[in-house]
Amino acid sequence: MIIIIKRKGVRRMKHSKKLGVIIPAICLIAGSFIMSDNAFALEDINISFPADRGVFQRGADNTADITVKASVDTTQTVKAELEGEGIASKWVELTKTENGYEGTIEDVAAGGWYSLVVATFDSSGNETGRSTVDHVGVGEVFITGGQSNSCNFGGEKTEAESDLVSAFDPKNYTWQHCEDSQPNNSGFGTGNEGGSPWPTFGDKLVEKIDVPVGLYSTGRGSAKISELKGTFYGTIKEAIDKIAPYGCRAFLLHQGEADTNDTPNDEYLADLKDLIQMTRDDAGYDINWFVAQVSYAWSNYNNKEKMDAQTATQRAACNNYDIFVGPTTDDLLGDYRRKQDNLHLSKAGLIEHGTRWADVVYNKLFTEYKLEAETVGGSIKECDKGQYAGNKVILTPQADPGYYYVENSLKVTGSEGDIELDNNSFVMRAEDLKVSAEFAKLPAHFDTLYAAIDQAEKIDANAYEKAGIDALNAAVSAAKTVYANPKSTEADTTKAKNDLENAIKALVKKQSQAAGTGANTSQTANTDNIQKVTPATNNTQNKAGVGTVITVGNLKYTITSSDKLTVSVKTIVKNKASVTIPKSVKYDGKKYKVTGIEKNAFAKASKLKKVTIKSTTITSIGKNAFKKLNKAAKIKVPKKKLKAYKKLLKKAGVKKQKISC
Repeated sequence: MIIIIKRKGVRRMKHSKKLGVIIPAICLIAGSFIMSDNAFALEDINISFPADRGVFQRGADNTADITVKASVDTTQTVKAELEGEGIASKWVELTKTENGYEGTIEDVAAGGWYSLVVATFDSSGNETGRSTVDHVGVGEVFITGGQSNSCNFGGEKTEAESDLVSAFDPKNYTWQHCEDSQPNNSGFGTGNEGGSPWPTFGDKLVEKIDVPVGLYSTGRGSAKISELKGTFYGTIKEAIDKIAPYGCRAFLLHQGEADTNDTPNDEYLADLKDLIQMTRDDAGYDINWFVAQVSYAWSNYNNKEKMDAQTATQRAACNNYDIFVGPTTDDLLGDYRRKQDNLHLSKAGLIEHGTRWADVVYNKLFTEYKLEAETVGGSIKECDKGQYAGNKVILTPQADPGYYYVENSLKVTGSEGDIELDNNSFVMRAEDLKVSAEFAKLPAHFDTLYAAIDQAEKIDANAYEKAGIDALNAAVSAAKTVYANPKSTEADTTKAKNDLENAIKALVKKQSQAAGTGANTSQTANTDNIQKVTPATNNTQNKAGVGTVITVGNLKYTITSSDKLTVSVKTIVKNKASVTIPKSVKYDGKKYKVTGIEKNAFAKASKLKKVTIKSTTITSIGKNAFKKLNKAAKIKVPKKKLKAYKKLLKKAGVKKQKISC
């Protein structure tokens, strides 16, 4: 049987099997139709947002929230979901509003196109109608602007080869495949309906980052910088407003030719800075900017001294963290220019122009830069991983045992000198930076206290009564406070050490632990009892069967097979910053391979920022195993298991950018 479904005013035919319900036959009799009592009428659903081929700007976590708006005349439940390879969402119920139904599909991962589905469901949960938007993406969105070589004045039209490149049509609030001439609402800016650099830019950027790219053109031929912030600013503001529901990464400006000859450099710089600030005020956030180095007008007109001053002025507006120096086109001469005017770019020039834009944007925004630490006696947190330009970095000096950090000695240095710090934080530049800090040697009496703290922290808390462990934890906390203060005297460290030793001696083993050895419940802690493997269940049976929970180090494991000797990670014992999942663990003289991670295993580990998986035999990771994982957390896996473990971890809710080898 065939069912007719209306989507956005277009009637589409789908077989009823795809609806997942059984639909009684509808018979046409004498110009009318009769439906059985159990039949339903398919709902007419119109999806008003997002538009087909729409691209949402991803965030730092490589995801975006996708807003869905639809209208349908129904009393039934309306839901939305995304379909596609590596499905991003489950059904999300939309809320009834004055204008229809709205909702948000959260944390959608960047990648290829998704298909958005909006459907209605009856009270039994049966789907009664659906509509789709075939292409919805999460990736990178840019507004482009400037004068003629930023829009449609090129010698030939070009077209993006990649299907992942879209262009926004401001006249219709729609998206289309990116091909020249670019949709543009700036009047004269449509030029001679020629080519632009943006299809090539989109292609080259997709090759590098493999996510959809969306573009909105605002360029206007012959526009001076004062006109872009004045008479023609309405077009730019319109772009900011219309693209807002999708988000935007940066504004790409290619302008300057019109100002080289007669605009004073100080006026140009002031107008450019004003324009940048105006866009940020209207966007409501500090949108990134790229300012191209461009001054060439046409032959027999250019003055090299004025050209050099113009490009130097453009560079002066940049800061290398949210206002970046863009590409230059002044050297694109000869075959790169149209022979008719020797001003506008030929097809070869457009391709080279777009390629240069893609290289600059990738190098500035999507390349990891290093913080190279130069320290003795300590380390600096955040210097062990790549950083992206524009991100806020908070540095934390960490002294080695026996050393302490010298206050206010932290320094970050780039190509232009030292970078000002605000409470040890700064905005990352698009370059490798050097980080230094001074760590001084502690007096010898601190070493003894450190050893006592280390010994106390290795004691298995599960083996002893809670009151004693609470007292020990308090003593450890107090001892750390003393150790962290370089001004602590020898008397202070000695007292803290003695308090730790007394707390350890006062520990009382749990009844179940003592029963296994025949000792009474008043047995105190043996300080040599470090990292001992202890069953979390009653050990009197003295048999490790399936389901037995054991503790090794800072992890609890469940024995999943006593024949094949396998275990799965059950939970973390202490909420610490790092944890290692080994290849195997030893218990009762036997070696058990780690083959799984159970649901909710690390759900409460809010401090966890580094997970190292050494096991290569993991075949399952339970639901919410890493729920509420710290935003700064990273998961390292064996190189040969990267692809397989990424798939398992993503199903468990881990964002793919957090996984590396």
